[in-house]
Amino acid sequence: MEDKHLYRETQWDVSAEESRAHHGLVAIGFAVLAVLVIAFCIWTFGGRGGAAWEFEADDSLPIMTVRSTGGNANTLAVPGDYWYPRDEFVQLQLSGGSIPGEEIECVTFDAALKTLTVKLKDQGDAPTTMDIALTEWRLEPPSGVAVSDVGHVKITYQDGSTSEIAKADGLAE
Repeated sequence: MEDKHLYRETQWDVSAEESRAHHGLVAIGFAVLAVLVIAFCIWTFGGRGGAAWEFEADDSLPIMTVRSTGGNANTLAVPGDYWYPRDEFVQLQLSGGSIPGEEIECVTFDAALKTLTVKLKDQGDAPTTMDIALTEWRLEPPSGVAVSDVGHVKITYQDGSTSEIAKADGLAE
């Protein structure tokens, strides 16, 4: 009789050990899943570019010029969204109505793609004007990133659409 009791006790002890091992594996699985989710979020939402770029509107900057493709191939100052690399910053020209105006929410850089992404603030249902206003922006890189590293600039508009903008040929004098 005593042997039966010992057998049941041993069986229970083995089951408890298996249960603890199972709980340990489940806990490790959840920890690995949490690390993967955090890594995915960092990679997806801007962690690839390192520190964020500083930005400010600067009315003292000249407007940008592009070379016409017509027969006389003149350089013209034209409205539109363009970018131009300067010595210590990237100049960005945004074209839009004067009210409410174009405002930047954040600027990130993907070094692997050499792409600067500028996300515009959502203006909501604010009334807009039909005029064209050019806003010149100074985008300054964080330490460790050179302006010459930038090969492309993309704008993420308020509706979520993204578009690569052209590099200007120069600056108006």
